[in-house]
Amino acid sequence: MEQNLYNKKYYNTNYPGLEGEIEIKDFNTYTTNKNCTSNQADAQNFHKKLDKINKEKYLENKYKNMSIEELRQIKVISNTDGRPPKGLTNNKWQSEFNIRKLFIHPYGNETTKLGGKYSREAGTWNGRPDKSYIGCTNWQSYCSFINDILKNIRSGQTDYCYYIYQIMHLAKFHKETLKTRYCDGYWEVWLESPSQPTSARPGTIMFNGGTKC
Repeated sequence: MEQNLYNKKYYNTNYPGLEGEIEIKDFNTYTTNKNCTSNQADAQNFHKKLDKINKEKYLENKYKNMSIEELRQIKVISNTDGRPPKGLTNNKWQSEFNIRKLFIHPYGNETTKLGGKYSREAGTWNGRPDKSYIGCTNWQSYCSFINDILKNIRSGQTDYCYYIYQIMHLAKFHKETLKTRYCDGYWEVWLESPSQPTSARPGTIMFNGGTKC
């Protein structure tokens, strides 16, 4: 009997001059108000996101005041700039990458390629007065490798890196837009475009029959 009173509409619920319409279900204690429940869930999610953002800001400010060596000592980042350490996962790498980017000094807009002194092939390189080296140096080969990757990712492709220092060199050119994904021994790298979700990847360049991770 009492429940039937709540389910029947005994009065006009239209109130001119007020936003929306008050319904009898808004006062029903027998059923859940879905709108109210949804608002409560949204509020809880908002506070969780806010707490996460505040925590990330706190850690960012804390890490900025530390050196790379200090971060390695407390195992926040890998103890290497070379090959990936054992046990590295993509989630761990994303956290480490964000921390490493705090210490990057990006190149200016006028610098579009990795270069500098001895970066171009000169035919011969005089290493000693009595001998000469014919061909490109290791640094020249490395510059060519990085510049090829820059060319590919700028054209909308996904390319590969195999050492951490390679990724950090790329980040000097595209600190905010460089995206990476660790794939059990190597990294996929690409550039995020404004019209493309962060999780989406452009076309992938395949080498030697490799597979996507």
